[in-house]
Amino acid sequence: DVHGDIRALREFLVLAKVLDPNSSTEDPKWIGDETICIQCGDVLDRGDDELACYRLLANLSRQASEAGGSLTLLYGNHESLNAAGLFHYANPGGNAEYEREIGTLLDTSLGTNRWRLQYAGNQPSRWAAMEPGGILAEPLMANMKVAIVVGRTVFVHAGLTASHIQRYDGIEGMNKAAREWILQNHHGDNNNIGMYKSVEEVVADAETRARQASQTMPECLSAGVGGESPVWMRDYSSPCDSAPRNPMAQQMIDLALEALGHDVERMVVGHTPQHHINAALKGKAWRVDVGASSGVMSGTPEVLEIIHGGDTEQDTISILSRSGKTAANQRQIADVMLF
Repeated sequence: DVHGDIRALREFLVLAKVLDPNSSTEDPKWIGDETICIQCGDVLDRGDDELACYRLLANLSRQASEAGGSLTLLYGNHESLNAAGLFHYANPGGNAEYEREIGTLLDTSLGTNRWRLQYAGNQPSRWAAMEPGGILAEPLMANMKVAIVVGRTVFVHAGLTASHIQRYDGIEGMNKAAREWILQNHHGDNNNIGMYKSVEEVVADAETRARQASQTMPECLSAGVGGESPVWMRDYSSPCDSAPRNPMAQQMIDLALEALGHDVERMVVGHTPQHHINAALKGKAWRVDVGASSGVMSGTPEVLEIIHGGDTEQDTISILSRSGKTAANQRQIADVMLF
């Protein structure tokens, strides 16, 4: 999870050997050739450089595609929160970045700053950018996925259960639901000229805007703290650095992987900060959020590397860090049997 920390993001990408360390953040160079790179969500909140992070990732994604590789971004719970107009985890510096990069441009293009009134003082620049049908909906958010399968691995921000997969008839259904939702304006016409008769009317308009986004949000993106959606659940990742607390977690992940089919053997999740990348549940749950953002715990960046073994060989899994490469078997969490 990046959480608006451009320094940590650059180190992740350099460790993954997809970003030229000598290239700048403004003019990055993809060196990953045909590498498939997955960012597991939560680029937003807690940091000051959220848009800079997205700009870097989008630039590299275009270059990766041209080189025969790919860079895919996943939804995290913080992307869902921002899309719903919930900004209580945003940093003042991050809000200032939206004002600088989005708000001033809107003032100029619309010829007025009264468009801000419809957001009732709730970070109008951020809200206008991140809401369904907003400025970044089509160029950025619609290209993000809830989950993706690459080879024998499924990647998702928080986790998948068999019921998630069955409800949407596969992860393709989840991704389709998320894309359709973020592309649609659910609140009606914008009031960019700011014609209101009272403060109460302004507040009511903003409340309707937020309510419509939340009520129409697909279940695969919704829930909230303690929720069970693919961007919120913690059954496979909590507590950190230990076997999952939920005694049903092994059965849950076994059933989820079986429901996915396609010979999927493992799930890679973020969401819950660990001190090091590790695997639990008999190696089926790889937990890759190391809390590297300065807004979380300034953890040491690490990258999970999976080299696909093809049809006849097993995948080779390693952890890449500043100190070099660590074999997967050194990061296995012992499962605790509960009686």
